[in-house]
Amino acid sequence: MRKWIVYVLVLLSLAACQKPYVTQIDLGVNHEAIDLPSFEQGHCFITVFSNGSWTIGLESPSDWARLGQSSGEGIAYVRFDYDENLTGEDRSVTVLVSGMGKECKIVVTQPKES
Repeated sequence: MRKWIVYVLVLLSLAACQKPYVTQIDLGVNHEAIDLPSFEQGHCFITVFSNGSWTIGLESPSDWARLGQSSGEGIAYVRFDYDENLTGEDRSVTVLVSGMGKECKIVVTQPKES
């Protein structure tokens, strides 16, 4: 019985000493480029990694692409929504993430209707 008590106390003390995960990345994203799978409308997610606050936006205005948020802090998943592409040409937009004195760009490309 004493062994179990000692074992439980050791486990509890080890768990209490663990620090929460903190990223060591000033600013990063999960992709430099995203090729959308089809001309149809849909959404995907962009992962932002940071030690601090950041902003996210489209480098140029777009009538077919939208972001679910414009800023955040730490690690976050940002929703990227896009409309159906009936233009007859592939199209792209650049997503710009800024924070901690750094910038990341992601080029998102959507194919034309086949």
